[in-house]
Amino acid sequence: MRANGRERFEKHGAAGITGAALAGTLILSAFVTAVALAVPNHPWVAWISLLPLFTAVRVLRPPLAMLYGALWGVCLFLFAARIGPAVAPTPYALVLLALVPAAYAGFGAWLTRRIGFSPLMLGLGWILVEVALKPLGLRQGLLAGTQTENTYLHWIARGLGYVFVAALVAGGNAALLELLTWARLPMPAPRILPRVPVAEMILSPRPVPYVQRWILHQAYPRAPPGRIAP
Repeated sequence: MRANGRERFEKHGAAGITGAALAGTLILSAFVTAVALAVPNHPWVAWISLLPLFTAVRVLRPPLAMLYGALWGVCLFLFAARIGPAVAPTPYALVLLALVPAAYAGFGAWLTRRIGFSPLMLGLGWILVEVALKPLGLRQGLLAGTQTENTYLHWIARGLGYVFVAALVAGGNAALLELLTWARLPMPAPRILPRVPVAEMILSPRPVPYVQRWILHQAYPRAPPGRIAP
C-alpha cells in the first residue's frame, strides 16, 4: 500500500512539476510576444515566441490545451496593455484574448490527435486567430505586427495580406518545434563483439540487412545429420 501510494505521489508530483514548468514558459512566451509587438526592432523574436503554446498543442489533451491557451492569452493581454499602446486595456480585449487562443489551442490539440502535428495546418489555422482578433484594432494583426521591420515580409503583407505573414510566422514556430522534437544524436553502427563464439550485435534502431541475417544464421552450430533408415 505504501509503495503504491508513493508511486502515485511521485507520478502526480512529476506531472505537477511539468505542468508548472509549461505554464511558466507560456507566461514567458506571452511576455516575449508582447515585447515583439510593442517594440518591433527584433522581428526574429516572434519566430520562436510561440514554441510553448505549440508545445501545449502537441502534448496536451484538448481541454487542458484550451486552459493553457487561455493562460497565454490573458498574460499576453496583461503584458501588452502594460508595455505599449498596441492593445487597449479594456474588458472586451481581455475576454477576446482569453477565448481566441484557448479555442485555437483546443482545436489544434484535437487536430493533432486526428492527423498528427502539422505545422502547415496549424499555420493556416492561425489565420482564423488573426481574423477573430481583428476587433482589437491592431493595424497589421498580432503576429504580422511584429514583422514591420522585416522588409521582405512587409512587402508580402502589402501584396498578400498580413494574415498570410501571420500564417508564415505561426507555421515557422510549429516547424521549429517539430525540428527540435525529432532531432536525435547519431547512433553507432552495428559491430561484432570480439572473442565471442557466436556473433552478437549491438542493438541499433536501424534494421539488419538480409545478408547480415543470413551470415549470422550460418554462424550458429548445426546438429549432425540424422541416420538414414535402410
